[in-house]
Amino acid sequence: MKNNLLITGVLSLAFLTGCAGNLHPHTVQAANGSSVQVATIFVPTELNNNRYADTALREVTPAHAGTGMGLAIASAILGGGISTNSFDKNNYKGTSIDSLPEPTSRYFGPKAETKIQEWLAKNGNGNTWSQPLFIAASEWSLVYTNLSANDSNYDLTYRVKFYKRPEGGNMFSTYVVSECAPAHVTATLGDWQANGYAKVTQETEKMMDFCLLELESQLPRLLTK
Repeated sequence: MKNNLLITGVLSLAFLTGCAGNLHPHTVQAANGSSVQVATIFVPTELNNNRYADTALREVTPAHAGTGMGLAIASAILGGGISTNSFDKNNYKGTSIDSLPEPTSRYFGPKAETKIQEWLAKNGNGNTWSQPLFIAASEWSLVYTNLSANDSNYDLTYRVKFYKRPEGGNMFSTYVVSECAPAHVTATLGDWQANGYAKVTQETEKMMDFCLLELESQLPRLLTK
């Protein structure tokens, strides 16, 4: 986990909350009156190493390594030129499994809001935070482990970011950012694809549950008054 990143933010709230139709900020409030605006979104490219967030499961096979599908989500397509990251297999576009939409807003978001509400009840002291807290889906991918293997295993990866501007800040203020990136899980492609990608769903939910604990540990820093 990367817990100490500071990013200078120049993105408007309208842009952040409009990404891919995800949720606009809404109020999470505790019984003591403490409240903060929370939005579950797809992370903007500017906060995601200049690459698009995955909006559905992205499956990358060895066949994608030699095609144009390798650069489509990296900096070259965003006008940033070709970088070493562009040739990282984890950045290859691959194939979008549209039947498996990215689960952060559906599974992680509601659980995260419960954690935030519990934290406000214990630590909020009736305060209202003016700057929204963003829960931002970053990566959800199934990528081949070994290009040279005849029947490679595949690594499941999930990443989510939490970020917020300091209170009293504006659109040019520095974001405080925390990233949760659990260790990837490896299995054969057949195992991942069985029963409608049931193992993908199961393991991803375990990763998101892990990230709930990471969010909880970062709330004192993200919600500093």
